[in-house]
Amino acid sequence: MENKAVTSALDIVNWFCRKADTAGVMLEEAKIQHLLFLAQIHFALKSGHFLMPSLFVCGRGGFYEPTIRQIMRFGLPLMSKPSFDSSTDDFLELIWQKYAPRSEADLNRFILSLECWKQSYRPETEVIVDPMRLADSFADSIRNARRDEPASSSGIRLSQNGPVRVSAWHPRKLKDSNKIKENTKK
Repeated sequence: MENKAVTSALDIVNWFCRKADTAGVMLEEAKIQHLLFLAQIHFALKSGHFLMPSLFVCGRGGFYEPTIRQIMRFGLPLMSKPSFDSSTDDFLELIWQKYAPRSEADLNRFILSLECWKQSYRPETEVIVDPMRLADSFADSIRNARRDEPASSSGIRLSQNGPVRVSAWHPRKLKDSNKIKENTKK
């Protein structure tokens, strides 16, 4: 794997964990796996190269990196702060801002709704996938999701007090009886 920006997937995981720590966010192993996969796919779409050398497996819960899964069973090892070039650091920051605010359940739904997962998943088995081959299917899934998205932006957002359901604001209509009361007071 000659065309890569970072030497290890563990460095990327470490970057996400440190970012979560400074943001006061707890990252579950599944969410780390989703962030890792999304970073790899987005980087492949952006540059045509791999972000890091890694092997992804398609399973029931989405895509995961098996070495990272094994390491995470024992917790993240102590590592020095990863140092990336500014473009890689900026790229990871964008991935963080786009996907980290989502809950683990929301990220699971998102990953399992992707056409590239639906095409790769085989019940009762796990399949090794090539992220470069999944990139086009992933991009198509994102374009289709944006096209099918309703005009009003509703969903779950994080507030100071935790997650809240938001929807587009629609002013209520005044009833005719309210207009009559106002006219009679004049």
